[in-house]
Amino acid sequence: MGRFVFWTGIYDIVAGIILSCPWILDSLGIKPPPSNLWLWLPAIMVIYIGILLVLCSRNLAARGSLVYWEGILRIGGFFVLSGFGFLGDLGVMVGVLGIIDLAIGLVYLIGLPKALKTTSNSLLLDRFRVDKLT
Repeated sequence: MGRFVFWTGIYDIVAGIILSCPWILDSLGIKPPPSNLWLWLPAIMVIYIGILLVLCSRNLAARGSLVYWEGILRIGGFFVLSGFGFLGDLGVMVGVLGIIDLAIGLVYLIGLPKALKTTSNSLLLDRFRVDKLT
């Protein structure tokens, strides 16, 4: 599970860098907003989350709650991205990215409690104890 979290963090960092470059978005079929502020602000947050995931992957037993909450965030992102991608005017690729976020979020929410041998509620409320694994 740690490797999956690591690579999804790398994915976020790369996505954030791409998101900050409007000319790359055009080539991917994503319609950039008129102001770069609305690209750069989410890009900074996505890069930050990517760095957070990479760091969390090094010690999931201690930082699993952060990854679990990221899973919830990704499922919320699915609804926003798929809505604007498939039903809005941002481009189908945005909807595809939403589906990828849904898949990653479900892996976090289902796989992380199993990998750490704990409950979802413990991760959600940050009540997971590291000494359970030792």
